[in-house]
Amino acid sequence: MKLNRKDVLRFAGLGIGLYLLWLVIYHFVITTHTNWDFLLNYNIVSLSHHLFHFFGIETFIDIESNHVALLRDLTRHTGVLVGDNCNGFKLFSIFSIFIIAFPGNVKSKFIFIPIGMLLIHLANIIRVMALLLINDYNPAYLDFNHDYTFTLFVYLVIFLLWLYWIKHYGKKTA
Repeated sequence: MKLNRKDVLRFAGLGIGLYLLWLVIYHFVITTHTNWDFLLNYNIVSLSHHLFHFFGIETFIDIESNHVALLRDLTRHTGVLVGDNCNGFKLFSIFSIFIIAFPGNVKSKFIFIPIGMLLIHLANIIRVMALLLINDYNPAYLDFNHDYTFTLFVYLVIFLLWLYWIKHYGKKTA
């Protein structure tokens, strides 16, 4: 794929403009007038809890202020907290802004964005489940894996989705 200078400038301008608009909406509307972040936190923990249950692993959900905890053992209170910075909501927006700003078919964007967001959400659920197991079996490795391994994992998923979008749906020019 080859983009001309006009396409690149349009992508950069639209991407930056949409990101700034997103920041304003997120900080002044979503965080102050909705409980969207908490609902997403709870959804991630709840789906992780149900997947663990499917595999025969007992877990517990606990609400702690704006965080939702997924616990393996109530007596030791070991678990992982999912908060606003870990729920993937900001990643959904960055992913979507890239797809919206990148030249390509609008109809394909409306199909690809929700599918991509679901895959990012699934990656985040896998991340939370893995972190809970790491915390349960070897808590010394939790911080490293939280900060590096699984952050890289989720960003790699997003990057691969972007590459797939560019290769299969992005504007093709000579």
